[in-house]
Amino acid sequence: MFQADASDFLHLSRAIAKLPDEIKAKAFARAASRVSETARSRLIKRQAPRLKLPQHLIRERTTAKFNAGGNTAEVVQRSNWISLYKLGARQNAKGVAVRARGSYRHAFIAKMASGHAGVMMREGSERLPIRELFGPNPAHDITNNESVYLKLLAEVIEETLMPRFLHELGRLLPSA
Repeated sequence: MFQADASDFLHLSRAIAKLPDEIKAKAFARAASRVSETARSRLIKRQAPRLKLPQHLIRERTTAKFNAGGNTAEVVQRSNWISLYKLGARQNAKGVAVRARGSYRHAFIAKMASGHAGVMMREGSERLPIRELFGPNPAHDITNNESVYLKLLAEVIEETLMPRFLHELGRLLPSA
């Protein structure tokens, strides 16, 4: 049976306050770095089913970093619209079918002289102009569902930061 009361937390906070500043700073930097990586991982896992995308497409557009000088941790997602071609588009007799996205009648897969391939559709009844069709944008999912992701970040900080900070303190302090 595990039991803790307020006096345990008071003793812990007093012990941490007595530690040298460089040890506390180093432990916090390591803990914050781990928290930002954990947040990145959970963000990717939460976005994949929402957007109906494989995790690797979201992972390559998401970075996590910790700035030790400013003591800031951030998870950054920069993304353009993902091409339907990258989502596994297949040409068929009626147009193009994309797994988990449906079919696009009268669309076609084209490869440009530059080597770029994509799912294209004609703008009008003429052969030109054509435009490329795209799937979702992971960065827009965050701005459109901000409360969901703020809750996710709060969960990660609450569950991970303090235990990780204590773990890093244990690693930095000499064992007696």
